[in-house]
Amino acid sequence: MKMSTKMKVKGYRGKVTLEDVKKLASQNIYLFNAKSVIGREHLMYAYEKAERVFSEGRNIAKNMHIEMMLILTGKRQIKDALDYASPVDSQEFVAVSRREFELPFQRDDSVVQCSEEKLRYLGIQIPSDMEREKICLLAFENSALLEVMR
Repeated sequence: MKMSTKMKVKGYRGKVTLEDVKKLASQNIYLFNAKSVIGREHLMYAYEKAERVFSEGRNIAKNMHIEMMLILTGKRQIKDALDYASPVDSQEFVAVSRREFELPFQRDDSVVQCSEEKLRYLGIQIPSDMEREKICLLAFENSALLEVMR
């Protein structure tokens, strides 16, 4: 899975407002609840997949940000994706853009890391016999299921 190295992914701690989220999205800086991001590669996959479905006219949402939330969470309903991925009311969030940026919040890239807790948050079942170093791949499988249902 080849992904762009020019993409910037950064983790933060703090509280963002809906106005913050909308303003940044208008500048192509997209924010997500850190619990919905199962690692840097998962977010880059969602970004590139959203760009692709928009260019092919197969998008579900009307805007890129919401489409990325659908892909990240593997949810088909926009309301469900927003419930899981919106950074509003979250204390930790992840930002992504194709250009360099800095936000006025406490930087903490550890919130981007994959964890079993994040997988469970998205409702992803972790097989008991699965190797620990492979569990993060389940996020991609979850996201890919949305493609099958399109």
